Amino acid sequence: MKEEKVVVNEEKKKELSDRKKHKLKKYAEKYKTHERLMIAASTRKTIRYIERNISNLPNKNIVLKNKIIESCYSILENVYRANIFQDIEDKKEIIVNINMLNFYLEEALRKELITYKKFESYVNHLLEIDKMTRSWFLYEKSKQSI
Repeated sequence: MKEEKVVVNEEKKKELSDRKKHKLKKYAEKYKTHERLMIAASTRKTIRYIERNISNLPNKNIVLKNKIIESCYSILENVYRANIFQDIEDKKEIIVNINMLNFYLEEALRKELITYKKFESYVNHLLEIDKMTRSWFLYEKSKQSI
């Protein structure tokens, strides 16, 4: 009798867990605005790519490593800010952050912490984000002049 109750309770718990997962999934789908914004999705992908590879840098270059990761996240933060507030200054800040991140990556290349192939790959991803930001900036500018 007790074994049957235990099995039934476990099944109920599993069912509740599945319902909660389903609700969370629905909630996430409804409110994932960042997934609809192409530039944010591209930035998130780039951050994951850079962070995965930069995490292997030696600890004696921890400052450079932290600056690279910090710049990545500030780019994403400014993308969200620019999207929400529609402020031109935030779009300019994205471009500044991309340029700073390029500088930090050049320093990592100069110190031979990353290979030229990795550097080129990172820069191509950042160039894509830069182009999207600049075209977004020009679109907003032309929209305001109308």
